[in-house]
Amino acid sequence: MALRSKKRQSKIRKKPALPKAGTQNQADYSTQSQHEILALRIAEERQQTLVDKFSGNDAEGKYRKFFELMEESYGMFNTMIDELTLNPPLACKRGCIYCCINQVSLTEPEALYLGFHLLENRSLKQLQDLKIKTQALLTELKGKNRQQIGMERHLHPCLFMEDGTCSIYPARPFVCRGWNSVNAEMCKHSNQTGDALAPIENHPLPRILADSIQLGLLNGAKGIGLEAGYLLLARAVSMLLEGGADRVVELTQDWLEGRPLFAKA
Repeated sequence: MALRSKKRQSKIRKKPALPKAGTQNQADYSTQSQHEILALRIAEERQQTLVDKFSGNDAEGKYRKFFELMEESYGMFNTMIDELTLNPPLACKRGCIYCCINQVSLTEPEALYLGFHLLENRSLKQLQDLKIKTQALLTELKGKNRQQIGMERHLHPCLFMEDGTCSIYPARPFVCRGWNSVNAEMCKHSNQTGDALAPIENHPLPRILADSIQLGLLNGAKGIGLEAGYLLLARAVSMLLEGGADRVVELTQDWLEGRPLFAKA
């Protein structure tokens, strides 16, 4: 089923002024203060946008509004990143997969948007193969808490790392968008040694932007009585594929009506 009849241009209601971006080691108190103000402004804008969109009783319209909200939110992040001049530049580029050997968490809105992406871009056979792959990964992770999984993250590649690249790049979670290294050798060393605590120099501002948008969506959801939390990506994918990927529409409508989503997992 085609969920998008037309690509919508991502819009930013009020374009935040972006401060100059440096690495963590270069950030001074003044820059940190600017970042905090920017983060608060973005989070409040996303929170209010979600509340405005879903406060009504139009159940049928909420489904489309949700999809538009996520397109807009990801587009907002992309636009702000494109306008940044980062010094030093990001080391992340196509084919660099060191951070993809990691298990990330995502929120309900991100998970459901990912479900739409899978439904539109993968065949039934591909979705079935993904389901089998997901269950195998969950078997490896069974009984381990987030800290344990984090410490052995190099042993568990992301479900969507395929042919040396991210196979869900347009729908990747905010954590994947915001964490960016400025030194690929640091990432390589961390992976090759298996040292999950190895230092990796990164830009704070992209992370702040991603976290702020994500937090705004969560606060907005919580504010109107929707479930708001985090779940490991593999567990979220398993939930999305249970009973067939076409259940994504039903899951989205249920969540928008206030019924639990991640609690089922």
